[in-house]
Amino acid sequence: MSEFRVEKRGKDGYGRLGTLDVPNGPVDTPALFPVINLIGGTTVESGGVWRRMRDKLISSDHLQGIMFQAMSFTDYGVSSNNLNEFWRTKTFHERFDDLNAPVFIDSGGFKLMNSDTFGDAPEEGGAENDWGIYTNPESILGLQMDFGADIIATLDYPIPPKLNDAEKVERMERSIESAVECLKLLEDPSQMAEESLLNDTAKDRLLNRKSDDDLPGVYVALHGHDYETVNWYVANFLERIESENVSQSFEGFAIGSLVPLRSSVDVLVDIVQGARDAIPDDRVDDIGLHVFGVGGKQVGLLSLLGADSFDCSSHMLTSRYKKYLIPETWEHVKLDELEPYLTDDGEFPCTLEHCTLCGPNGSTTFEKLHEELNLKLSYQEREARKKRGEWIKSDYYAALARHNFEVYNEELKRVRNAIADGHLLEYVCGFALDHPDIKAGLKQAQIRDKQLRHDIKNIERLDEIEIRQLLIGQQLRRDQSQLSKFFDEVDEISTSRSISLKYGPNDFNILRRREKFNPPAEKDVLLFVPCSQKKPYSQSRTHSILSNKLGSRRDRIHKITVSGMYGPVPEEKETEDPVLRYEYVLAKEDEAQQELVTNRLVKYLDDYGNQYDHILAYVASSTYRQVIEDALDEYGRGTVFPKNPRALKLTEHFRNSNIQQLLDYLDEHPQKE
Repeated sequence: MSEFRVEKRGKDGYGRLGTLDVPNGPVDTPALFPVINLIGGTTVESGGVWRRMRDKLISSDHLQGIMFQAMSFTDYGVSSNNLNEFWRTKTFHERFDDLNAPVFIDSGGFKLMNSDTFGDAPEEGGAENDWGIYTNPESILGLQMDFGADIIATLDYPIPPKLNDAEKVERMERSIESAVECLKLLEDPSQMAEESLLNDTAKDRLLNRKSDDDLPGVYVALHGHDYETVNWYVANFLERIESENVSQSFEGFAIGSLVPLRSSVDVLVDIVQGARDAIPDDRVDDIGLHVFGVGGKQVGLLSLLGADSFDCSSHMLTSRYKKYLIPETWEHVKLDELEPYLTDDGEFPCTLEHCTLCGPNGSTTFEKLHEELNLKLSYQEREARKKRGEWIKSDYYAALARHNFEVYNEELKRVRNAIADGHLLEYVCGFALDHPDIKAGLKQAQIRDKQLRHDIKNIERLDEIEIRQLLIGQQLRRDQSQLSKFFDEVDEISTSRSISLKYGPNDFNILRRREKFNPPAEKDVLLFVPCSQKKPYSQSRTHSILSNKLGSRRDRIHKITVSGMYGPVPEEKETEDPVLRYEYVLAKEDEAQQELVTNRLVKYLDDYGNQYDHILAYVASSTYRQVIEDALDEYGRGTVFPKNPRALKLTEHFRNSNIQQLLDYLDEHPQKE
């Protein structure tokens, strides 16, 4: 039976060591899964660099597992007959005797997204294809079962950057639907229809593995390009499996659509924090968090934020460009420019234990590697070398890729040791001082996690100057200006909207304006709603979901957004520049700011409260709920929804039963004629 569990948390409060029990496991987390194309052509001998990388790595004792992209065979000339009559007839563990690690197989969502061949199944209105593979959870599960997956990711519909909001929502809803259907199939495969999209082999494998209690671990693909959307996604998925009584367990969430965002450290941090915070408190120790497509030097920071496993293919991509990763500095240096980095003896600057290019087990020299990768051999010369058992160019590329991967894996080992020793935060801070992108990410994390800022201040091994470099400041103005500086430091960062980090509480105050604000007279309900990261607020997931559910009831409501920076922001004013462009999250540690927001809410109610028949609030997150409740208590009137939420977390904002409480109240108290 597959299971994820946390074994130990870092004594400093950061990072966790866990165990992922899966077939051909277990996996000790944090873990890094290198992407390996096990299918490199029509036979096991096909595949050039990928085949040689596979052969050099899959039997390694220190390997925790590998990531295989389910649809990657489409890049290697594999026909439908070859796939179905050869590759799908044996599992990878049956086919590769030296494969002694779990295989994590994703759904191939990115490939499917860009394919006209593998569309909807015929019964869903699509065209039949020779492959028997469709963008359908049952079809993809069958492929994963035939390959013998030890861990699977549910079929997802990735979100490319700049996709319009309507299509984003549609794709996320389809991903959630797919995950629910996958869990149902695993829960009771005997209920599959006679006309199932699984071929006979896949059906038998699924039924036998269910009978033997040997099903793969399941990671639910998770999408969203901001904190709130990730929360919405998790809340919707959990509500679906609860309402449909799906009892099949899943081992974790796998955050997707991140590869295009790897250089946008602010977005990456926000998404991982959103995923971590969205997991229910009673499930945090048995739900793992995997991050697709991001590994390397980010693993320390992301482990600090709650991630448990990672995968990467950049070791191969950099190798193709003849780039060597320097272990100490993380520089990717072209081989033509590597000579100044060599040791005095002309050796590679690497002593990694498991590196087969350099180190104790080194297989070649710099001169030989440089020569071979710039050598042009004829087909006859290459075949003659292979017959003599000599390396060809692909072997050297693979050795270079192996070195680059071992640098990543060594970093993960250091992170794991830091968690075990209870000083992950200190380790990440030290690392961040040498790497501006990681420092930027660490500062971004402090916007939502003020405890992190407090803990950084108290690291004894850092001097005052080093601490100042890592903090975003104590006051709002200073926070904003320092964030502006660190965004300038990292030119790879690109944010999803134009923001300014120089606004303070007095840049917008509805209570002190030259022209007195007048609420709309035709509205009889005042509704307080917390602010959102996305601006304008009305376009965010938190606000748009609520507005859609309200329907025609929205006509009688005057929405006042509670900004952690400015206090009350009437909906008529949410497109003003200071409201559109500020970036701040109210945290429980910000007591002075909480008082400011509360006082402004009370003043707004004192000035305008008697113009409304009903004063309501819909808020689930703890800090914003507290300031709103305090303001209503002081004013003496108002009702907060949802009543008695399961938890004071953003995920509760999206729960249908919670929203229904608000709708019922409005229906029971119609507007007076």
